[in-house]
Amino acid sequence: MPYCPLCGNPVKENHKFCPNCGNPLEPIAQKPTPQATPNPQVQPPQQPVYASQPTAVPQPPQMNTQPTQGETMREIIPNLIVSKSLGRTDTFNLIVTERRSIFAKLTSQIMNDTVKMRRDKAAAEGKGFFGKWKAQMQGFNTYTDWYRDKTPDQTLGETPGNYAIDNSAIRNIKVNEDSDGEGGMDLYYIEIMTPTGKLSFKTQYDPRKLLQAAYGSS
Repeated sequence: MPYCPLCGNPVKENHKFCPNCGNPLEPIAQKPTPQATPNPQVQPPQQPVYASQPTAVPQPPQMNTQPTQGETMREIIPNLIVSKSLGRTDTFNLIVTERRSIFAKLTSQIMNDTVKMRRDKAAAEGKGFFGKWKAQMQGFNTYTDWYRDKTPDQTLGETPGNYAIDNSAIRNIKVNEDSDGEGGMDLYYIEIMTPTGKLSFKTQYDPRKLLQAAYGSS
């Protein structure tokens, strides 16, 4: 039975006004809303499922870098500079083992940690202010002592951008000496030939003796 929407009094379908409150009534239709009958033959649309694929990240030249038990360090060639765009540079230290050559990027964090390591070591040895200062400034532009107590795999995984190549893949190493034309400073240009191309660096330190010790020839 329908009801008055104003006072809630029962009314009939043919009433135009509520007999209780006199509220005008609209015609009331009580037709049932048709319900859709599901068709068992029709399947609901499936949502597409996308597999999560990792984004490919370009990697520097890298060959066999699997760890080797007992891998020992031969030599460290410091401050190998790679020129980039807009006058920027990256600096690498080259750590050579008996099996591979690891190019370890030198970062400001490594430089700061190396200075702190030297200072703490001097303090542990009982050195005073000047002793600590001398220790932290020693080899200030090389920071090679940072890698002395690390395994090759620790060095390789330490910084994004580090990479390694097998020594057996190095075809040739060339060193050319030149002056920068400003103040007579000598620069040394190193070219390392590999199957994937040429690696080019420059440095202010004469690398020839270190390369000789690391590879037997330069």
